[in-house]
Amino acid sequence: MRLFIASSFDPAFTDGLKLVSSYARDNAGRDTVKWVDPSNFHITYAFLGDMADPAAARKGLDAGLEGAPAFNISLGSFGVFPSARHPSVLWVGIGEGTAELRELARKLSEGLAAAGLVFEERFEPHVTLGRVKGVLPENFVRRVSDYSQGRRALSRLASVELMESRLTREGPEYRQVYSKKLL
Repeated sequence: MRLFIASSFDPAFTDGLKLVSSYARDNAGRDTVKWVDPSNFHITYAFLGDMADPAAARKGLDAGLEGAPAFNISLGSFGVFPSARHPSVLWVGIGEGTAELRELARKLSEGLAAAGLVFEERFEPHVTLGRVKGVLPENFVRRVSDYSQGRRALSRLASVELMESRLTREGPEYRQVYSKKLL
């Protein structure tokens, strides 16, 4: 199983992401971006890769998140990785709740490491909208950034999920393997 650890959102937050994604799609040009299906929007804390048995991941998730509180997040700014000159990933950051997300990711990292799991520990709170395949129009990043500044949406982050990712021709399919509720 290809596993990762993530959180999803309340419908109003997903609707806000859809607005930014739709605006970006309308301004990106044809076939320049492989867009994430809105039903797959999430924040990824850790990509664990292929694992035959998810038991260690469940153990690490439970240990790392013991006593962790639920909290609110808000939509942040539009951004790109690695840079505006050479964008490969389009994303929306998190406004309110960034510090709490970083702390949650740190605790989760400790729990996973204690369970013997190795993964990339770099964490930047964001939601991927799409992956760039071609050349974007001039001023695309600035236009979408300006548009995203006016979007407001909140979500209660109340759980963290262990997810399985299956790659298909139509794109990835995600299935929840385990969920840990936050207090």
